[in-house]
Amino acid sequence: MQVYRKMTKMKIKLLVFILAYIILFTACPVNAHAAFKNTRIRLRSPYQGCMNRSASDTYDYDKDSHDYVTPYDADTDRISRRTGTSLTIHWYPVYGASGYEVCNKRGKVVKRISGMDVNQTTITKLKKNTRYTFTVRAYKKRKGRYTYTKRSKRAIGFTGYKIAGKSTVSAAQMARFYKSKRSSYPSAYKSLGAATIDDFTKIVYKEAKRYGIKAEVLFAQMMNETGFLKFGGDVSIYQCNFGGVGAVGNGAGGLDFRAYAAEHYKAFGYSSASQARNHAIEVGIRSQAMHLALYAGAIKKVDNTIDPRGRYVRIGNAPYVQWLGIKDNPYTTGEKHSPSYRAQTRGWAGANNYGYTLVEKFIKPMKKFSA
Repeated sequence: MQVYRKMTKMKIKLLVFILAYIILFTACPVNAHAAFKNTRIRLRSPYQGCMNRSASDTYDYDKDSHDYVTPYDADTDRISRRTGTSLTIHWYPVYGASGYEVCNKRGKVVKRISGMDVNQTTITKLKKNTRYTFTVRAYKKRKGRYTYTKRSKRAIGFTGYKIAGKSTVSAAQMARFYKSKRSSYPSAYKSLGAATIDDFTKIVYKEAKRYGIKAEVLFAQMMNETGFLKFGGDVSIYQCNFGGVGAVGNGAGGLDFRAYAAEHYKAFGYSSASQARNHAIEVGIRSQAMHLALYAGAIKKVDNTIDPRGRYVRIGNAPYVQWLGIKDNPYTTGEKHSPSYRAQTRGWAGANNYGYTLVEKFIKPMKKFSA
């Protein structure tokens, strides 16, 4: 009887072992397969290595979809080769994936990348100044057959709008755009070198051309910073400081270009301090144009008199309007560097979507007016 009981127990143990084997090597792969198919790719922010975080960490700090697809050039250190025709998509890797596919808005695969740990890729040879929509999905290849995850949510990106180059709007277009937003023009400017908005935009066009940048970008930034010359913040209307140069917050009004023009009149080509002061608008616009040109890499030498804050600019760190936003600049986000790099603050302003706002709310509407 005892022998029979021992044999029965052995059979039960054997049966349990066989069942466990079946579950482990057949049921689990099926469940894993189903789980993989039901996974949805999550898009991510490229922001890395800042705010005392580790270089491998990511933090979607401004909570918007512009983080997921960013303007990027593979060779960003060579200014002459920046084309504005590339976009980089960012996502979180999926465990067990053999690779990933990036699809356009029609669902067509535009790029396939192998490797489980891949978390971004760059799409090249795109059109300039164009909106693109992408989705990402992971795939698993087993015995020649492919299994796919669910697609990510749509990721929208815009190829970079270059700051340097020939203007694509006229002074008249800029003036018409201004008049569509505001019916009046500051009377204080009559004695400061630009009696009308038409005079003002002619100066903008001239100074942009002087430094090899597009007038529409310079004017868009000025109108955004000043609220179409209404001001209202720390900077007063009389300072002729249209880019907030030196206005770092907490009541700091920044440079007053009336006094600055009088002090440095020779550097700006005037014969006297009073003459320079009477052209303070031109002085303020020229200083801002040089500052913007340094960001764009349109010029490579700083004139500390014309642009007193030029020494703080990393030349060429913002060739595109979108990169003027600190939170969207790849030198800030860490995209530009190796994973071990501690990202640094680059860009003109810290407002969310700063550069995107300039393009969408100022530059594009400006171009719709007749020349």
